[in-house]
Amino acid sequence: MKSGQLAAILVLASGQAAFADPCQDRFTELYLQLDQGVPTRTAVTMAFKGAPESKNDFLYLNADHYMTVPTSPAGPWVLGYRNVLYQSPDEGKTWEKIREMETGQNAEQARADKLANAKTIRNATCGEEELDGETVAVVAADITVSQGMVSENRYTYFVRSSDGFIVKAVYDTKAPGFEMVTTQEIEKDPGLTLPSPE
Repeated sequence: MKSGQLAAILVLASGQAAFADPCQDRFTELYLQLDQGVPTRTAVTMAFKGAPESKNDFLYLNADHYMTVPTSPAGPWVLGYRNVLYQSPDEGKTWEKIREMETGQNAEQARADKLANAKTIRNATCGEEELDGETVAVVAADITVSQGMVSENRYTYFVRSSDGFIVKAVYDTKAPGFEMVTTQEIEKDPGLTLPSPE
């Protein structure tokens, strides 16, 4: 390689480094996580503009074992286990198979979708605040999500400073025909157990 070409590459690289945004990099890292590496219990509130909010608990052991429990309004429980999706109309007493899934392929697709969406991350902001008596980092950015339909979003993560755990996430979504805000309040649950239908 000629010295002139090498010098041009070094100048370009140093220029890109100068424009690097550590806050946007941190948001991207948080966004690309598929899970937090530990069993979790999440209280989810979904509020569509102009409609009553709904709530559920999402219990997560791993990508192939998780459960959603609607709490307001109440409804059937849904369980993912060993590549099968189940439903229970009686609060987990009995389970009926809904359909089979490809958990590995779904995880790969989710990762690919996130990588595609991450290219649109912009307007990142980072700060700190107190949440439930603890200091948390507040990391937010705008992002365009293109799966299913195109939506414009403002995602905000609240990250506990002591261990880097996301304790809360707020997803403000605007799409053709609707607007909604989803709030997740997340806690570690190392002793979590879930049903294992045969």
